[in-house]
Amino acid sequence: MGRKTLLAVAVSILSVTITLGSAALAASAAADPFNKVSNELYAKAKQEGALVVYSVWDVEHIVAILGAFSKRYPGIKTNYWQGRNPEIVTRVVTEFQAGRDSVDAILSDNAPPVIRAAGAIMSYETVQKDFLVLHDPTMPIVSLQIQALTYNTKKMKREDLPKSWEDVANPKYKGNVALDDPMRAGPLSTQLAALKDLWKDDARFARFVKGLKALNVPVHKSTSAMFRLVISGEYAIAMPALLHDALTEKEKGTPVDLVVTAPPIVFPRYAGIYAKAAHPNAAKLLTEWLISTEGQAALDSVGREASRKGFQSKTSIENAYPAGTKPIPVNDKLFMEDPKKWLDINVKLLWEG
Repeated sequence: MGRKTLLAVAVSILSVTITLGSAALAASAAADPFNKVSNELYAKAKQEGALVVYSVWDVEHIVAILGAFSKRYPGIKTNYWQGRNPEIVTRVVTEFQAGRDSVDAILSDNAPPVIRAAGAIMSYETVQKDFLVLHDPTMPIVSLQIQALTYNTKKMKREDLPKSWEDVANPKYKGNVALDDPMRAGPLSTQLAALKDLWKDDARFARFVKGLKALNVPVHKSTSAMFRLVISGEYAIAMPALLHDALTEKEKGTPVDLVVTAPPIVFPRYAGIYAKAAHPNAAKLLTEWLISTEGQAALDSVGREASRKGFQSKTSIENAYPAGTKPIPVNDKLFMEDPKKWLDINVKLLWEG
């Protein structure tokens, strides 16, 4: 084979190699588009130079999360205000009506859908939507509230456990269930919204709510306080508990465990972007970073459940439940935007009538 022929073969091989390499890089970028959007948004966010967050999260959690974000993206000064959901809604809607650009991102569960209904949320769809357990095309879901059916292992034998959420309403559990107040728009309320949407059977739903009422137990307005009563043995079953709390206690050796035949109920925690944000690119960058594996690790480090599929942690659904377990999502639009109205329509008469 002559020198020209060898050169032609070498060029041909190099061309194929470059083509294959480019294709691999393109496939990699398509598989996880975070790096590309991160670079693009960071360049713009640095010019904005600041980020203001309103959140219902614990102050120490907000500080830790924003500290990790600032370390990852220097040059963006972060600030925050912490309040309860009703306070956040009132403040944001008032500022929106006054035309103020006082906040950029809202980190919360209940508040962002209500704010969106008032027209004060900028629609933004994350480029990482394919990685999410739950996806909303207008507001990125960065974390989840995961509800688990939990029991005290010293108070109840495994063979006597309810097999599903619906089984908890069986009369044989009368007096043994620590029950969240279904009318307070708390975890049991979100569970009812999820199950009603799942079943699409009003008669079945009515039997379930009336069955819970017939358990004849006082209802509780704090999920954490209610769970402590199950830990202490005052009740056998927590309806419901939060997955993180249950697994943390189990890890300590506390006599609690999950009823894994009852699929977890998942409720979204959003990063909503304010419609009049002064620093919209910084807000978008925060949301994309929170969904990335690095951001999810930061959330996990402060005890907040990941929203990303396949993210490995003790509180991930994949870790806590058998393979193939499908979570039950909360999707009802009315419940998201006006939980009190939803409860008045769907639960109040059944519960109080």
